[in-house]
Amino acid sequence: MGSGYRTRTFIVVKGSIKRIGVDRFSRIGSERMPEYAGQKVPYALLVFESEPGGLGALRYCEGGYLVFDELGNMDERSQWNHIRLAREGENDPGSFAARRGEQLRKESTWHPTGEQLEQMLALLKRKG
Repeated sequence: MGSGYRTRTFIVVKGSIKRIGVDRFSRIGSERMPEYAGQKVPYALLVFESEPGGLGALRYCEGGYLVFDELGNMDERSQWNHIRLAREGENDPGSFAARRGEQLRKESTWHPTGEQLEQMLALLKRKG
C-alpha cells in the first residue's frame, strides 16, 4: 500500500496567517479577489505525507508572492516574467535576461519563518 501526500496552503495577510483551501488557491489566477486588491501577498504551500486519520510528516514547503492589481486580479506578468527572462537567457547565462530572470525569481520567492511555520502547523492541528 503506497503512501500519498496532502497539500495545505496558507497566505499571510497584514501579518496574520490564514489557511486557504487548495481548491480556492488553485483558482486565484482566474478569480478576482477584491479583498487583496493592490497587495503583494505571501503564500506557503506545504506538502505532508498522508497517514490514516490525518497528516503525517511535512515533506516539502514552498513559498512565493501573489501580486494583485488594483481590482484584485492576479498580476500574471509580475508572477511569470522571470520564466520568460530565464528562457531568453538559457543559451547565455551571463546575459542581462538571465541575470534579470534570476533576480526576479529570487524576488518572487518567500520562505515562512520558523515561527510562521509553527503557526501554520498549529492551525492545522486545531482544524484537522
